Amino acid sequence: QGQMVQEPKEEKERQQEDRALSPLELWANVEPRDEELIVSDEVLHEAQQAFDRKEVVFLHHVLLAAFPVLGTLNAAKRALRRGNVRVNDNLEKAHDTVAPPAGSRLSLRLGAAECAHPDLQQRLEAWNSKSSRPEAQVRVLFEDREAGWAVVNKPAGLHSRPCCYDKGRLTLEAYLPAVLAPPLCGTPCCRPRLCHRLDFRVCGPVVVGTSEEAVRSIKRAFEERTVHKEYRAIVCGTPGKKGDSFVVEAPLDGEGARTEVKILRVVPCPHFGQLSELELRPVTGRHQQLRRHCAQTLGTPIVNEERPLFEAATSAWRERTGSDLPTYISRGGGNLFLQAVEVTMPLQAKDAVVVRVDVSERFEKLLQTSTRAWRDGWRMDAEGRTYRV
Repeated sequence: QGQMVQEPKEEKERQQEDRALSPLELWANVEPRDEELIVSDEVLHEAQQAFDRKEVVFLHHVLLAAFPVLGTLNAAKRALRRGNVRVNDNLEKAHDTVAPPAGSRLSLRLGAAECAHPDLQQRLEAWNSKSSRPEAQVRVLFEDREAGWAVVNKPAGLHSRPCCYDKGRLTLEAYLPAVLAPPLCGTPCCRPRLCHRLDFRVCGPVVVGTSEEAVRSIKRAFEERTVHKEYRAIVCGTPGKKGDSFVVEAPLDGEGARTEVKILRVVPCPHFGQLSELELRPVTGRHQQLRRHCAQTLGTPIVNEERPLFEAATSAWRERTGSDLPTYISRGGGNLFLQAVEVTMPLQAKDAVVVRVDVSERFEKLLQTSTRAWRDGWRMDAEGRTYRV
C-alpha cells in the first residue's frame, strides 16, 4: 500500500498566510539576504577580460563578475545606487568606485524591496475606475509565481517606466507591486520589473519579471528574438488588398528593422478614401517601429497618429496613390488605433505560453462608422470640409 506524502505544515501555513495578504503586503514582508565573498585575483581578471578594461576596473564590473545573479551591468550599477553593496563593511554607492584589491570582502544585498508609492492601492483603484473597458485596466493576464514572471495589461495613456519629461505621474511599473505578488522561488527583484515596454499611447500585454532569474531569462529570450508579439492597427488608406501578406524591411535609426504585415480588412472612408485593419508582427524591436513603418515606409499612417509622423507619410502616400496626403483629422475619440494583442513566451521543456487579449471594441466601431458614412454619401474635400453627395 502506497504511503501518503503530506505537504509540510509550515509550507501550508505560509501559503494560507500569502492568500490572506495583498501583493503590497507580501512585498513589504520580503526579507533580503546578503551574499558575501572574498575578492580573488581570478574575479578581478574575469572582470577585466569581460569588459575589456585595459587600465581601470570599476567596482560595478567586479560586482557582475562576482555575483552573476545580477545579470547585467546596469543591474550592478543599480545595486550600488540603492546602497546594497559593501566593501569591507563600508557602504559603497558611487558609480566610479574603483575595484577593490584581492582579499577584500565584498557583500551584496539581494531581494531588498523598494518602498511602494504612498496610497498605491487607492491610486490603482482610482485609475481602473476611470473606464470599464478591459484594455483600459491595469490587470494581470497571466502569472506564474513559481517561475517568477507574469503578463500584465498596460492601458493607453500610461507610461511603461518613468521618463524624463513626465516624472510626476505614476507609471505601469510603479503600479505593479499592487497587482503582482513576490515570486515563490528564486531571488526576488526589488519590485516587479518590466522586461520590455509599450508606447505611451499603446495598450496591451507586457511581460514582467518578479525574480532576478526570470528577468535574465526573459531578456535573453527577447535578445534572441524567441518572444513573438502581435499588434492590431487601423491605418489611413491601404497598402494592398484584403488578405495580402508581406514583410516590411526598412532600417530605422541606422539599424535593420523588420515587420510582418497582413491586411485583414479594407473599408471605404469619406476622408482617406479607405481604412485598413492590419495585423502587425514586429521581428525586431526598434523605437516606434510599427508606427514608423506604417507611416514612412507604407504611406499609411495609423489613425490618430501624432501629426509629425502623420505628415512623414506624405512622400510614400503620393508614391502609392499619385495624390496628396489628405489633411490631418482625428477619428474615434483621438486615441491611437494601435493595440498589442498577443505575446508568446518560450519556456524550457514546456510548450510556449500564449497570452492574448481581445481587440478593443472601438476598432470595430470605427470601421463600421466609416463604412456607414460612406454609404450615406458623406465625402470630404481637400480642405477637410464634409459634404454629402
